[in-house]
Amino acid sequence: MKLNMLIFSLFLVGFSSCQKKDNDQTEQSNNEIIMENKEIEPLLKKQIEAGYAAERSETDYQNYDLAENDLNASNEILKSYLLSNGYKSPPNEEFGKRIEGIFGRKLDFSSDKKTVFVSFTSPCEKELKFLKNTDLDYVNYISKDGNFLSELFFIPEILDYQKMFPEIATFENDLQEEKDGIKIYKWNSKTDLSRTRTQNLRTVLARNKFLFNDSKADLEWLLSSDKDFLKMLVFAYGYDTNEKINKLVLTDFYNKYDNSTPKQTQKIGELFFAKDCDGNLKVRKGLLDFVQNNTTGSDNRFIYALANYASVLFDGDIDEVFNEGQDPSKKFTKADKAKIIAYIASVESPATEKYKTGNAAVWNNEASVIYNIAASQPEIISIIKKNNYYNIPNLKAIVDSSEKEAEAYKMHMQD
Repeated sequence: MKLNMLIFSLFLVGFSSCQKKDNDQTEQSNNEIIMENKEIEPLLKKQIEAGYAAERSETDYQNYDLAENDLNASNEILKSYLLSNGYKSPPNEEFGKRIEGIFGRKLDFSSDKKTVFVSFTSPCEKELKFLKNTDLDYVNYISKDGNFLSELFFIPEILDYQKMFPEIATFENDLQEEKDGIKIYKWNSKTDLSRTRTQNLRTVLARNKFLFNDSKADLEWLLSSDKDFLKMLVFAYGYDTNEKINKLVLTDFYNKYDNSTPKQTQKIGELFFAKDCDGNLKVRKGLLDFVQNNTTGSDNRFIYALANYASVLFDGDIDEVFNEGQDPSKKFTKADKAKIIAYIASVESPATEKYKTGNAAVWNNEASVIYNIAASQPEIISIIKKNNYYNIPNLKAIVDSSEKEAEAYKMHMQD
Protein backbone atom coordinates (compact mmCIF):
# COMPACT_ATOMS: atom_id res chain seq x y z
CA MET A 1 0.00 0.00 0.00
CA LYS A 2 2.79 2.42 0.97
CA LEU A 3 4.62 1.54 -2.22
CA ASN A 4 1.53 2.36 -4.29
CA MET A 5 1.14 5.73 -2.53
CA LEU A 6 4.80 6.51 -3.14
CA ILE A 7 4.47 5.68 -6.85
CA PHE A 8 1.31 7.81 -7.09
CA SER A 9 3.03 10.74 -5.34
CA LEU A 10 6.01 10.51 -7.67
CA PHE A 11 3.63 10.45 -10.64
CA LEU A 12 1.90 13.62 -9.43
CA VAL A 13 5.21 15.40 -8.94
CA GLY A 14 6.38 14.32 -12.38
CA PHE A 15 3.09 15.30 -14.02
CA SER A 16 3.11 18.70 -12.31
CA SER A 17 6.70 19.33 -13.38
CA CYS A 18 5.93 18.36 -16.98
CA GLN A 19 2.82 20.54 -17.01
CA LYS A 20 4.79 23.53 -15.66
CA LYS A 21 7.52 22.89 -18.21
CA ASP A 22 4.93 22.77 -21.02
CA ASN A 23 3.32 26.01 -19.80
CA ASP A 24 6.70 27.74 -19.53
CA GLN A 25 7.62 26.58 -23.03
CA THR A 26 4.28 27.78 -24.41
CA GLU A 27 4.67 31.17 -22.74
CA GLN A 28 8.24 31.48 -24.01
CA SER A 29 7.11 30.55 -27.51
CA ASN A 30 4.35 33.15 -27.45
CA ASN A 31 6.72 35.79 -26.08
CA GLU A 32 9.04 35.04 -28.97
CA ILE A 33 6.15 35.59 -31.39
CA ILE A 34 5.53 38.99 -29.82
CA MET A 35 9.22 39.88 -29.98
CA GLU A 36 9.34 38.88 -33.65
CA ASN A 37 6.39 41.12 -34.51
CA LYS A 38 8.16 44.09 -36.12
CA GLU A 39 5.25 46.49 -35.47
CA ILE A 40 4.98 46.14 -31.70
CA GLU A 41 8.30 47.64 -30.56
CA PRO A 42 8.09 50.93 -32.54
CA LEU A 43 4.42 51.30 -31.58
CA LEU A 44 5.25 50.67 -27.93
CA LYS A 45 7.92 53.37 -28.13
CA LYS A 46 5.34 55.89 -29.38
CA GLN A 47 2.92 54.98 -26.59
CA ILE A 48 5.67 55.26 -23.99
CA GLU A 49 6.68 58.65 -25.36
CA ALA A 50 3.07 59.88 -25.07
CA GLY A 51 2.69 58.62 -21.48
CA TYR A 52 -0.46 57.18 -19.93
CA ALA A 53 -1.87 60.71 -19.50
CA ALA A 54 -0.97 64.31 -20.29
CA GLU A 55 -1.91 67.83 -19.25
CA ARG A 56 -1.63 71.26 -20.78
CA SER A 57 -2.33 74.29 -18.60
CA GLU A 58 -3.52 71.90 -15.86
CA THR A 59 -6.18 70.50 -18.20
CA ASP A 60 -6.35 66.96 -19.58
CA TYR A 61 -4.68 66.83 -22.96
CA GLN A 62 -5.10 64.13 -25.60
CA ASN A 63 -1.51 63.29 -26.33
CA TYR A 64 -2.13 60.15 -28.36
CA ASP A 65 -4.68 59.16 -31.00
CA LEU A 66 -5.54 55.46 -31.05
CA ALA A 67 -5.61 53.83 -34.48
CA GLU A 68 -5.93 50.44 -36.14
CA ASN A 69 -2.30 49.52 -35.55
CA ASP A 70 -2.86 49.98 -31.80
CA LEU A 71 -5.80 47.58 -31.93
CA ASN A 72 -3.85 45.06 -34.00
CA ALA A 73 -0.93 45.13 -31.56
CA SER A 74 -3.24 44.83 -28.57
CA ASN A 75 -5.02 41.85 -30.14
CA GLU A 76 -1.74 40.16 -31.08
CA ILE A 77 -0.56 40.32 -27.47
CA LEU A 78 -3.91 39.16 -26.12
CA LYS A 79 -4.04 36.24 -28.56
CA SER A 80 -0.64 35.03 -27.37
CA TYR A 81 -1.65 35.40 -23.74
CA LEU A 82 -4.93 33.54 -24.23
CA LEU A 83 -3.31 30.61 -26.02
CA SER A 84 -0.60 30.28 -23.38
CA ASN A 85 -3.14 30.33 -20.55
CA GLY A 86 -5.57 27.61 -21.52
CA TYR A 87 -7.92 29.25 -24.02
CA LYS A 88 -9.05 26.88 -26.76
CA SER A 89 -9.73 28.87 -29.91
CA PRO A 90 -12.95 27.51 -31.48
CA PRO A 91 -13.17 26.59 -35.16
CA ASN A 92 -14.59 29.34 -37.36
CA GLU A 93 -18.04 27.77 -37.71
CA GLU A 94 -18.50 27.26 -33.98
CA PHE A 95 -17.10 30.69 -33.13
CA GLY A 96 -19.40 32.31 -35.69
CA LYS A 97 -22.46 30.60 -34.20
CA ARG A 98 -21.53 31.74 -30.70
CA ILE A 99 -20.96 35.32 -31.79
CA GLU A 100 -24.29 35.39 -33.60
CA GLY A 101 -26.03 33.94 -30.53
CA ILE A 102 -24.44 36.49 -28.19
CA PHE A 103 -24.26 39.66 -30.28
CA GLY A 104 -26.55 38.94 -33.22
CA ARG A 105 -23.64 39.53 -35.62
CA LYS A 106 -22.81 37.26 -38.54
CA LEU A 107 -19.10 36.88 -39.18
CA ASP A 108 -17.75 36.66 -42.72
CA PHE A 109 -14.52 34.68 -42.48
CA SER A 110 -13.85 35.17 -46.19
CA SER A 111 -13.53 38.92 -45.63
CA ASP A 112 -10.14 40.62 -45.25
CA LYS A 113 -11.55 42.46 -42.25
CA LYS A 114 -9.86 40.94 -39.19
CA THR A 115 -11.85 42.73 -36.47
CA VAL A 116 -15.54 43.39 -35.84
CA PHE A 117 -16.69 46.23 -33.60
CA VAL A 118 -19.41 45.69 -30.96
CA SER A 119 -20.69 48.52 -28.80
CA PHE A 120 -22.51 47.96 -25.53
CA THR A 121 -23.41 51.65 -25.43
CA SER A 122 -24.85 51.72 -28.99
CA PRO A 123 -25.50 48.09 -29.99
CA CYS A 124 -26.54 48.99 -33.55
CA GLU A 125 -23.25 50.80 -34.25
CA LYS A 126 -21.07 48.72 -36.58
CA GLU A 127 -18.48 51.13 -37.92
CA LEU A 128 -15.02 50.24 -36.66
CA LYS A 129 -13.84 52.79 -34.11
CA PHE A 130 -10.78 52.73 -31.91
CA LEU A 131 -11.91 53.44 -28.39
CA LYS A 132 -10.79 52.86 -24.85
CA ASN A 133 -13.62 51.90 -22.53
CA THR A 134 -15.03 54.76 -20.46
CA ASP A 135 -18.27 55.59 -18.67
CA LEU A 136 -19.54 57.11 -21.93
CA ASP A 137 -18.43 54.40 -24.33
CA TYR A 138 -18.07 50.68 -23.69
CA VAL A 139 -16.96 48.58 -26.64
CA ASN A 140 -15.42 45.21 -27.43
CA TYR A 141 -13.73 43.82 -30.51
CA ILE A 142 -14.30 40.42 -32.11
CA SER A 143 -11.03 39.13 -33.51
CA LYS A 144 -11.29 36.69 -36.41
CA ASP A 145 -7.54 36.18 -36.15
CA GLY A 146 -7.58 33.82 -33.19
CA ASN A 147 -11.35 33.83 -32.62
CA PHE A 148 -11.66 35.72 -29.36
CA LEU A 149 -13.25 38.78 -27.80
CA SER A 150 -11.04 41.70 -26.80
CA GLU A 151 -10.80 45.29 -25.68
CA LEU A 152 -8.40 47.93 -26.96
CA PHE A 153 -5.50 48.32 -24.55
CA PHE A 154 -2.30 50.31 -24.61
CA ILE A 155 0.60 47.87 -24.78
CA PRO A 156 1.86 48.62 -21.21
CA GLU A 157 -1.60 47.69 -19.91
CA ILE A 158 -1.23 44.08 -21.06
CA LEU A 159 2.51 43.50 -21.50
CA ASP A 160 5.42 43.75 -19.07
CA TYR A 161 7.34 45.95 -21.48
CA GLN A 162 10.13 46.68 -19.00
CA LYS A 163 10.97 42.98 -18.90
CA MET A 164 10.50 42.20 -22.60
CA PHE A 165 11.87 45.45 -24.04
CA PRO A 166 14.55 46.72 -21.62
CA GLU A 167 15.86 49.20 -24.19
CA ILE A 168 12.49 50.92 -24.22
CA ALA A 169 12.44 50.99 -20.43
CA THR A 170 15.79 52.81 -20.57
CA PHE A 171 14.41 55.14 -23.24
CA GLU A 172 11.48 55.97 -20.95
CA ASN A 173 13.77 56.77 -18.03
CA ASP A 174 15.50 59.41 -20.14
CA LEU A 175 12.29 61.09 -21.30
CA GLN A 176 11.50 64.58 -20.05
CA GLU A 177 8.35 64.92 -17.99
CA GLU A 178 7.39 68.15 -19.72
CA LYS A 179 7.74 69.05 -23.39
CA ASP A 180 6.35 72.03 -25.33
CA GLY A 181 4.16 72.98 -22.38
CA ILE A 182 2.69 69.47 -22.10
CA LYS A 183 3.15 67.58 -18.86
CA ILE A 184 3.64 63.86 -19.46
CA TYR A 185 2.72 61.18 -16.94
CA LYS A 186 5.10 58.30 -17.59
CA TRP A 187 3.91 54.71 -17.61
CA ASN A 188 6.71 53.73 -15.22
CA SER A 189 5.31 56.18 -12.64
CA LYS A 190 1.89 54.52 -12.64
CA THR A 191 2.01 52.74 -9.29
CA ASP A 192 -0.84 50.32 -9.96
CA LEU A 193 0.24 49.36 -13.49
CA SER A 194 1.28 45.80 -12.63
CA ARG A 195 -2.00 45.13 -10.80
CA THR A 196 -4.02 46.72 -13.62
CA ARG A 197 -2.17 44.60 -16.19
CA THR A 198 -2.89 41.41 -14.27
CA GLN A 199 -6.57 42.36 -13.95
CA ASN A 200 -6.89 43.22 -17.64
CA LEU A 201 -5.39 39.93 -18.77
CA ARG A 202 -7.39 37.87 -16.28
CA THR A 203 -10.60 39.59 -17.37
CA VAL A 204 -10.07 38.92 -21.08
CA LEU A 205 -9.13 35.31 -20.35
CA ALA A 206 -12.20 34.70 -18.17
CA ARG A 207 -14.61 36.25 -20.68
CA ASN A 208 -13.32 34.13 -23.53
CA LYS A 209 -13.05 30.87 -21.60
CA PHE A 210 -16.61 31.30 -20.33
CA LEU A 211 -18.22 32.43 -23.58
CA PHE A 212 -16.36 30.11 -25.96
CA ASN A 213 -14.95 27.26 -23.82
CA ASP A 214 -17.95 26.89 -21.44
CA SER A 215 -15.71 27.30 -18.39
CA LYS A 216 -17.82 27.27 -15.22
CA ALA A 217 -14.87 28.35 -13.08
CA ASP A 218 -14.40 31.45 -15.21
CA LEU A 219 -18.11 32.26 -14.99
CA GLU A 220 -17.77 32.28 -11.21
CA TRP A 221 -14.82 34.66 -11.51
CA LEU A 222 -16.82 36.97 -13.79
CA LEU A 223 -19.79 36.92 -11.40
CA SER A 224 -17.56 38.21 -8.62
CA SER A 225 -15.05 40.36 -10.53
CA ASP A 226 -16.61 41.50 -13.83
CA LYS A 227 -20.31 42.01 -13.09
CA ASP A 228 -20.74 45.07 -15.29
CA PHE A 229 -19.70 43.13 -18.38
CA LEU A 230 -22.26 40.41 -17.67
CA LYS A 231 -24.99 42.96 -17.00
CA MET A 232 -24.24 44.76 -20.25
CA LEU A 233 -24.38 41.48 -22.16
CA VAL A 234 -27.96 41.05 -20.99
CA PHE A 235 -29.10 44.66 -21.18
CA ALA A 236 -27.54 45.56 -24.53
CA TYR A 237 -27.63 42.23 -26.36
CA GLY A 238 -30.24 40.12 -24.57
CA TYR A 239 -27.86 37.38 -23.44
CA ASP A 240 -30.32 35.50 -21.21
CA THR A 241 -29.30 31.85 -21.47
CA ASN A 242 -27.51 31.51 -18.13
CA GLU A 243 -29.53 31.35 -14.92
CA LYS A 244 -26.75 32.66 -12.67
CA ILE A 245 -26.25 35.69 -14.88
CA ASN A 246 -30.01 36.25 -15.07
CA LYS A 247 -30.18 36.23 -11.28
CA LEU A 248 -27.32 38.72 -10.99
CA VAL A 249 -28.81 41.07 -13.57
CA LEU A 250 -32.41 41.02 -12.35
CA THR A 251 -31.43 41.39 -8.71
CA ASP A 252 -28.97 44.23 -9.31
CA PHE A 253 -31.26 46.18 -11.62
CA TYR A 254 -34.31 45.69 -9.40
CA ASN A 255 -32.44 46.87 -6.30
CA LYS A 256 -31.17 49.91 -8.19
CA TYR A 257 -34.67 50.87 -9.33
CA ASP A 258 -36.28 50.06 -5.98
CA ASN A 259 -33.81 52.26 -4.12
CA SER A 260 -34.36 55.22 -6.46
CA THR A 261 -36.40 58.23 -5.37
CA PRO A 262 -39.12 57.92 -6.50
CA LYS A 263 -39.09 54.15 -7.02
CA GLN A 264 -38.63 53.14 -10.65
CA THR A 265 -39.28 49.40 -10.61
CA GLN A 266 -41.30 49.68 -13.83
CA LYS A 267 -38.00 50.17 -15.66
CA ILE A 268 -37.25 46.47 -15.16
CA GLY A 269 -39.33 45.91 -18.29
CA GLU A 270 -36.48 47.29 -20.41
CA LEU A 271 -34.55 44.13 -19.62
CA PHE A 272 -37.33 41.84 -20.83
CA PHE A 273 -38.60 43.69 -23.90
CA ALA A 274 -36.40 45.55 -26.37
CA LYS A 275 -36.15 46.48 -30.03
CA ASP A 276 -33.43 45.11 -32.26
CA CYS A 277 -31.53 47.14 -34.83
CA ASP A 278 -34.30 46.55 -37.39
CA GLY A 279 -36.97 47.88 -35.02
CA ASN A 280 -38.43 44.46 -34.21
CA LEU A 281 -39.57 43.52 -30.72
CA LYS A 282 -37.31 41.06 -28.93
CA VAL A 283 -38.62 39.15 -25.91
CA ARG A 284 -35.95 37.90 -23.50
CA LYS A 285 -37.65 34.61 -22.68
CA GLY A 286 -34.77 33.38 -20.53
CA LEU A 287 -35.41 36.22 -18.07
CA LEU A 288 -39.14 35.47 -18.03
CA ASP A 289 -38.38 31.82 -17.33
CA PHE A 290 -36.18 32.86 -14.43
CA VAL A 291 -39.00 34.98 -12.95
CA GLN A 292 -41.47 32.14 -13.41
CA ASN A 293 -39.16 29.64 -11.70
CA ASN A 294 -38.07 31.91 -8.84
CA THR A 295 -41.26 33.70 -7.78
CA THR A 296 -42.62 32.55 -4.42
CA GLY A 297 -45.52 33.34 -2.14
CA SER A 298 -43.35 35.89 -0.34
CA ASP A 299 -41.40 37.23 -3.32
CA ASN A 300 -43.29 38.80 -6.22
CA ARG A 301 -40.81 41.62 -6.88
CA PHE A 302 -40.21 40.98 -10.54
CA ILE A 303 -43.80 40.12 -11.41
CA TYR A 304 -45.14 43.28 -9.81
CA ALA A 305 -42.42 45.33 -11.50
CA LEU A 306 -43.56 43.86 -14.83
CA ALA A 307 -47.16 44.68 -13.96
CA ASN A 308 -46.09 48.29 -13.38
CA TYR A 309 -44.34 48.23 -16.77
CA ALA A 310 -47.55 46.98 -18.38
CA SER A 311 -49.38 50.00 -16.98
CA VAL A 312 -46.83 52.35 -18.54
CA LEU A 313 -47.40 50.66 -21.91
CA PHE A 314 -50.87 52.18 -22.11
CA ASP A 315 -50.89 55.04 -19.61
CA GLY A 316 -47.53 56.50 -20.59
CA ASP A 317 -44.45 57.42 -18.55
CA ILE A 318 -46.36 59.46 -15.98
CA ASP A 319 -43.51 59.44 -13.46
CA GLU A 320 -40.94 60.35 -16.16
CA VAL A 321 -38.47 57.63 -15.21
CA PHE A 322 -37.54 56.39 -18.69
CA ASN A 323 -34.74 57.95 -20.71
CA GLU A 324 -35.58 60.08 -23.73
CA GLY A 325 -37.19 58.02 -26.47
CA GLN A 326 -37.65 54.97 -24.25
CA ASP A 327 -41.22 55.58 -23.02
CA PRO A 328 -42.79 52.14 -23.74
CA SER A 329 -46.16 53.68 -24.65
CA LYS A 330 -44.46 55.52 -27.54
CA LYS A 331 -41.65 53.12 -28.30
CA PHE A 332 -43.78 50.09 -29.14
CA THR A 333 -46.56 49.57 -31.70
CA LYS A 334 -49.96 48.22 -30.70
CA ALA A 335 -48.93 44.81 -32.05
CA ASP A 336 -45.78 44.92 -29.91
CA LYS A 337 -47.81 45.88 -26.85
CA ALA A 338 -50.14 42.93 -27.36
CA LYS A 339 -47.19 40.53 -27.46
CA ILE A 340 -45.62 42.10 -24.38
CA ILE A 341 -48.88 41.82 -22.45
CA ALA A 342 -49.22 38.20 -23.55
CA TYR A 343 -45.81 37.26 -22.16
CA ILE A 344 -46.31 39.16 -18.91
CA ALA A 345 -49.71 37.51 -18.41
CA SER A 346 -48.25 34.04 -19.06
CA VAL A 347 -46.03 34.49 -16.00
CA GLU A 348 -48.11 36.76 -13.77
CA SER A 349 -51.54 35.10 -13.89
CA PRO A 350 -50.44 31.56 -12.86
CA ALA A 351 -48.36 32.99 -10.00
CA THR A 352 -51.23 35.17 -8.79
CA GLU A 353 -53.61 32.22 -8.87
CA LYS A 354 -51.11 30.06 -7.00
CA TYR A 355 -50.06 32.47 -4.26
CA LYS A 356 -52.67 35.22 -3.73
CA THR A 357 -55.09 33.24 -1.58
CA GLY A 358 -52.37 32.15 0.82
CA ASN A 359 -50.58 35.51 1.05
CA ALA A 360 -52.94 38.34 0.16
CA ALA A 361 -50.81 40.89 2.03
CA VAL A 362 -47.98 40.41 -0.46
CA TRP A 363 -50.11 39.67 -3.51
CA ASN A 364 -52.23 42.78 -3.08
CA ASN A 365 -52.85 43.98 -6.65
CA GLU A 366 -56.60 44.18 -7.16
CA ALA A 367 -56.51 42.67 -10.63
CA SER A 368 -54.11 40.96 -13.01
CA VAL A 369 -52.58 42.64 -16.04
CA ILE A 370 -54.61 40.55 -18.48
CA TYR A 371 -57.86 41.27 -16.62
CA ASN A 372 -57.25 45.01 -16.83
CA ILE A 373 -56.49 44.70 -20.53
CA ALA A 374 -59.57 42.57 -21.20
CA ALA A 375 -61.69 45.24 -19.52
CA SER A 376 -60.07 48.38 -20.93
CA GLN A 377 -58.23 47.36 -24.13
CA PRO A 378 -60.29 44.60 -25.82
CA GLU A 379 -58.54 45.28 -29.14
CA ILE A 380 -55.31 44.05 -27.55
CA ILE A 381 -56.99 40.77 -26.69
CA SER A 382 -58.14 40.51 -30.31
CA ILE A 383 -54.54 40.92 -31.52
CA ILE A 384 -53.38 38.22 -29.10
CA LYS A 385 -56.03 35.82 -30.43
CA LYS A 386 -55.23 36.60 -34.08
CA ASN A 387 -51.60 35.67 -33.38
CA ASN A 388 -52.67 32.30 -32.01
CA TYR A 389 -51.63 33.38 -28.49
CA TYR A 390 -48.00 33.50 -29.76
CA ASN A 391 -47.88 29.73 -29.17
CA ILE A 392 -47.59 30.34 -25.44
CA PRO A 393 -48.97 27.10 -23.96
CA ASN A 394 -51.03 28.47 -21.04
CA LEU A 395 -52.16 31.74 -22.57
CA LYS A 396 -55.51 30.78 -24.13
CA ALA A 397 -56.86 29.56 -20.81
CA ILE A 398 -55.60 32.72 -19.08
CA VAL A 399 -57.22 35.02 -21.65
CA ASP A 400 -60.52 33.08 -21.64
CA SER A 401 -60.71 33.24 -17.85
CA SER A 402 -59.93 36.96 -17.76
CA GLU A 403 -62.53 37.77 -20.42
CA LYS A 404 -65.18 35.89 -18.49
CA GLU A 405 -64.26 37.75 -15.29
CA ALA A 406 -64.36 41.11 -17.06
CA GLU A 407 -67.72 40.33 -18.65
CA ALA A 408 -69.16 39.14 -15.34
CA TYR A 409 -68.00 42.36 -13.67
CA LYS A 410 -69.71 44.45 -16.36
CA MET A 411 -72.96 42.52 -15.91
CA HIS A 412 -72.73 42.99 -12.15
CA MET A 413 -72.24 46.75 -12.53
CA GLN A 414 -75.25 46.96 -14.85
CA ASP A 415 -77.42 45.16 -12.30
